[in-house]
Amino acid sequence: MIDVEAAGLTDAGPRQETNEDAIGAHEPDDPELRRRKGALFALADGMGGDAAGEAVGATAIRALIEEYYAPSSSSRVERALGQAVQSAHLQILDLAQRHGAHRTVSTTLSALVLAGVQAYVAHVGDSRVYHWRAGRLTQLTSDHSEAAELVRMRVIQREELGGHPGRNVLTRSLGGRLILRPDFFRQAVEPEDRFLICCDGLWSQLSEEEMAIVLARCRPAVACRALLDLALSREGTDNVSVQIIRVKSVTALPEEAPAQAGWLSGIRQRLGRG
Repeated sequence: MIDVEAAGLTDAGPRQETNEDAIGAHEPDDPELRRRKGALFALADGMGGDAAGEAVGATAIRALIEEYYAPSSSSRVERALGQAVQSAHLQILDLAQRHGAHRTVSTTLSALVLAGVQAYVAHVGDSRVYHWRAGRLTQLTSDHSEAAELVRMRVIQREELGGHPGRNVLTRSLGGRLILRPDFFRQAVEPEDRFLICCDGLWSQLSEEEMAIVLARCRPAVACRALLDLALSREGTDNVSVQIIRVKSVTALPEEAPAQAGWLSGIRQRLGRG
């Protein structure tokens, strides 16, 4: 079992009339459900340019949480999370079909489940999940964007990613294509670990060093406010959203055993290098 302290904030930003980001979290009250399925935290950065963009992110988060904790959902975290991501994807496709003028709506989705003694990550798009431990910040997710692909191909440097015109062109998203290819990842959790989930409106404005310093010094609610305010003070034009989860304690039950980092599905690759 993992006991956590968590907080989240989202802001439209100084130059936007609408906020297309959405954040969500659920920690079941029922002890048995919490033991089996853990706590879920998620962030979606919708794209639609108007009210459709606002609806798509919120729809993805709601569908993800409802399906993950549904009575009919698999008792296995890995399978339940995969089913929940697919359910959210289908909801976005349905939303596009029901709003003919908005057939291009899509969203990123980054989800984190803390269950047992492990963290499970599901991800599509260019929002990010970071892991902080003992002063070191590691990007767990890989960006699914044209610019990130150029970094992986060594055409451009990682430092050029933030200002590249291809940064906002996603190669994977919920609703973007009929077939969804999310990334799944898991790793063992230790007390005092921190997880940071954020949209590109935050990570494009801040350095990893800045984020690590705030995570080390502040509790989640204070850290969320500090990072969001710092990002808003820069010259960004995007919505800004962040969630921070601090692991207070980890207690292994008899049937649980810590596992090394690894994939739940798909081909293993090093995450976060672009």
